[in-house]
This record gives sequence, C-alpha cells and structure tokens, in this order.
Amino acid sequence: MRSLALLAVPCALALHIPQQLLSNLPNAALAQPARDTCPQAQPVVAPHDGLHSSLKFLNDKAFGLRQANRLSRAVQVPTTVGDFAMDPYDESFEPIVHFQVLLKELFPLVHKRAKLDHINRLGLVYTFQGIDTTRKPLLFMAHQDVVPIDDPSDWTHPPFAGVFDGEWIWGRGASDCKNVLIGLLSVLEDLVSQDWKPQRTVVLAFGFDEESHGFLGAGSIAPALEKKYGKDSFEFILDEGGMGLQSLGDASDSTGEVVYALPGVGEKGSLDLALDLAVPGGHSSIPPAHTGIGIMSEIIYELERQELFTAQLEPWHPSHGMLQCQTQYSPQHVEPWLADKLAEGNAAALAEAMAESRGPKVRYTLQTSQAADLIRGGVKTNALPEKISAVVNYRVALHQTPEQLRSRAERIIQPIAARHNITLHIAFPDTTPSANDPSERTLTIRPLSKPLVPAPLSPTGPLTSKVWARFAGVTRSVFESHPNPLKTSSATSRDPHRANANDTPTVVVAGDIMTGNTDTRFYWSLSENIYRWSPSRVGGTFNIHTVDERIRLDVHLEGMMLYYDLIRSFDGWDAISA
Repeated sequence: MRSLALLAVPCALALHIPQQLLSNLPNAALAQPARDTCPQAQPVVAPHDGLHSSLKFLNDKAFGLRQANRLSRAVQVPTTVGDFAMDPYDESFEPIVHFQVLLKELFPLVHKRAKLDHINRLGLVYTFQGIDTTRKPLLFMAHQDVVPIDDPSDWTHPPFAGVFDGEWIWGRGASDCKNVLIGLLSVLEDLVSQDWKPQRTVVLAFGFDEESHGFLGAGSIAPALEKKYGKDSFEFILDEGGMGLQSLGDASDSTGEVVYALPGVGEKGSLDLALDLAVPGGHSSIPPAHTGIGIMSEIIYELERQELFTAQLEPWHPSHGMLQCQTQYSPQHVEPWLADKLAEGNAAALAEAMAESRGPKVRYTLQTSQAADLIRGGVKTNALPEKISAVVNYRVALHQTPEQLRSRAERIIQPIAARHNITLHIAFPDTTPSANDPSERTLTIRPLSKPLVPAPLSPTGPLTSKVWARFAGVTRSVFESHPNPLKTSSATSRDPHRANANDTPTVVVAGDIMTGNTDTRFYWSLSENIYRWSPSRVGGTFNIHTVDERIRLDVHLEGMMLYYDLIRSFDGWDAISA
C-alpha cells in the first residue's frame, strides 16, 4: 500500500476530522508499518461477457446528456408525499401515477422485457428472469416519492424544474433518490439493448411512500417477495443510503488518494413517542397555576435534561471497523490517539472521544438521539388549552432498544403527572388497556407507529462473507478504474496533462451504519446481506431534504457504473463454489 500525503482541508471535513489534527500529528506515524486491522477484498474485474465496459457511462458524452435528460424529467414530476397518507388511491398519490407513465416512456426496453408487478397499486417490482433458478436473485431498491417543498422561492432554480446546468442536475429528488431509481432503470435498459441474457434473476423494487415510513409501498412489496421467493432468498439487497464515498489524500499529491466506500450495513432503530394531554378548559382570565401547554413544556424540558443518552462504540459496531481502516490506511489523517483508544477496549470512552472530536454526525451514529419535533395546543388567546399533544422522535442506538427508551420516558414523566394530579396511561401494544377514566386530567403515552429495533448487522468480513468480499471487490474495481471526477476536473483545468492513470485512487471498503431508516426495514427476512448505499462522492451531492438539492452528472454516472458491474460480476458467480 502506498504511503499517503497530508490531507487537504476539504477532505478532512468530509470525514468529519477536525482541521487542527492535521498539523499536530507526529512524523513517526508516517513511518510505522500498518497492522492488518482492516482486511480488504481483492478487486473483482468485470467478466468477459461481450458487454461494453462500465466506463462508457462516464466517458460517452452523448450517453451522459441522455442521462441528464432522464433524471431531469424524473425530477419534474412532483412525487411528494406527506406523513399521513394512508390510502394508495388517495388523490395525493396521483403524481406517482404520472411518474410511472414517464418511466414507460423513458425505458421502453425495460418495460418490454421485464415482468412488471404493481403491488398495492403503486409499488413497482420489475423482474428480469435468469436462466439458472438455483442462483439467489439480486434485489435493487429505490423509492419513487420525495419530501415536500417548504418555500420554492428559496431555491436557486424551481425545485421541480429539473434544471441541468451542464454539470449539476437541480431539484427535489435529484439525489434522494430518483438518481438511484433512474440509474438502475438506465442500466437495465442498456443491458437489454445489448441482448443481455442473465443467468441470475435481477429484481428491482420501488416503493412510493418511503419518506412517510414506507408502510404502503415497501411494507407491501416485502411480504409479496417473501411469499414468492421465501426467507433468505436474495444474494444481496442494495438500497439507497450509506455515507457515500469519502476521500483522504488528493490525486494532485505524489502519493495519491484513498477513497473510503462506506455502505450502510446496519441502521439505528426508531421510536415516535406521542404524548396526548387532556386538561379542563375555561376562560384564560382565570387560569390555573400551569396550563396544559405549561405542563407539556415541563415534560419536554425534563426529557431533554434527565438520564441523558451516552455513546458506545463496541468492537462489533460497524463504525469501529471503519475507524480501524482509517488508522491503517490513513494514519496521518486521524486523531493521534485513535489507534490507542481502539486498542484499549473502553467502549464508552472511545465513543465519547470520537463524538467530541468529530462532532454530531459521528456522535449520533454512536448514541440515541431525541428530538421533540411536533407540539400542538390551544385554539384561542382567551381560551385555556384543553388538548395538547407532542411527538418526540428517537433514533435508537445499536446498544439500546425502544423498550428502554419508553421505560426512561415513563420514569421521567410519572412524577410530573403526579405533581399536577394527572392520570397517566401507557398505550403500547404490549400493555393492558386502561379502564375508562372519568377524570378530565389524563396523559397518554403511545407510539405513532410500531417501534423499530436497530437493524441486524450485515456481515462485512472479506474472509468470512463471500458475498461481501465480492460486493467490496466490485466496488474497488469500479472506483479504482478512473480518477476522481471531482478532483480531475479542477486539475485538468490547470494542466490538461495532469490527469492520468496514476491519479486513480486506492479504494477501501468498510461498512458503517445509518442514523436514519430506509425501506430495508421491511426486508430483513429476505437476506442477511443488506447494503444501504447511494454510491455518490462527498461533494458530488448536496442538500438532501432541503433547499437546492442537486447532484453532479458525473457522480450520478459513477453510481450507474457500480450497478452495472455488480449485475455482471454476480451473474455467473456461485457463492457455494467460490
């Protein structure tokens, strides 16, 4: 492995490494031989199958322009979904219908070749049947819906105009996740155009309400797939998400660049805790000492003050392995104490040190988060509020469970309720329903939806998981096949002879976890190999869920390269004989 030069500041920020660390590292760290704490799979070169190279997607200008048009037109359909859509026939889903008409227009070969099933009206399942039915199929996922817009006037370009400025495609859904959906269908359209005859079945599954928890879309598709194929029936599942590709080093340096490919191999659990308070009303000129709004405020204040959550970073946590990879391959770019902290084995001390050093994005991969997101109460300035509600959202760390969080909330809220002479009701599925209470002063604690435990962790050992080894090997091959487009564009503008084969990076593949949840929450029974990863470089996508969402065209094309080569490289591969 090549030694690495010092990191440019933007790359450090991409991995959430504080700038001051870059000037405080001992020179001896560069001379120390790396221990093999981060074993890597060998690159897997695409097979000689008569199909064109995946580099065509990135290098063919005509293809790139066609792809920009496809994604732009997809963005132009405003497939927004709110939190309370409960019926796939609701008129709010009509844009999804229009979007599916567009897909038929953009991908005629796919719709001619694949078997298309509509699940719960709007869920899409495309099946490309393989010749060998003994091989487990591959399952690729995305979702058709996007989050709503607040104020369109805040955007540089209208959020549903799908503007392509020659470099970036702008608009809601451009990077979450119509880029994934359009990329997958484009790859399959290209394969079919080459008279591709798959050995292994490939399935595409597209939900339509992922941004609203996914119960209608993925929640219906997953059981349909399990009924058809059975449990543990897919070789791997690839959905959106993950931490993308993050760089340390630079192609302009003599010692090159290391790219960390970070698929999500697990995700935190979730709990939406709803608090419903009922108290007597009356005229506001004769108020009690504490109105219902005041009581609810006290509850939220105490939830944010007592029994605060702590971070933990056990050796089995995927982030632990990712940090070991950084200490092995980029020791001069990480905290000088990190290797020693990893070796000490103190999960709490390591986690807190990392959280303090790298900030909230790292902290909340290691500890439970709590956010009071909704509160409602009151109808008029001269009327006391009678019904007050609030929702507190928790993302459950891997070392905790929703039940633990619920118990904590009960412990904190119970004395507050007693102090205000309020009867407390716990309305969870596993609790006995409370008897009818004639009291006018009640507080009910309930979940908005079924609590979600943290996801099972997918295996990431290249020596113990053949599927991971091949997935990681294909990833290495794809992203080591060409220079980083985010860096070569600026380098070549200064010196057209600068970009060459020596600029291609070394790729290190390591699993990590997601702080949010994807549609894979419904697919756990279908494979032990679930990867949540939109293979986009940091700096190549911006502003998911907010103003000026966009993606660079070349970064979108790189993602397509991965999908294309994964399908080809797994097609004739047999996990049993490998």
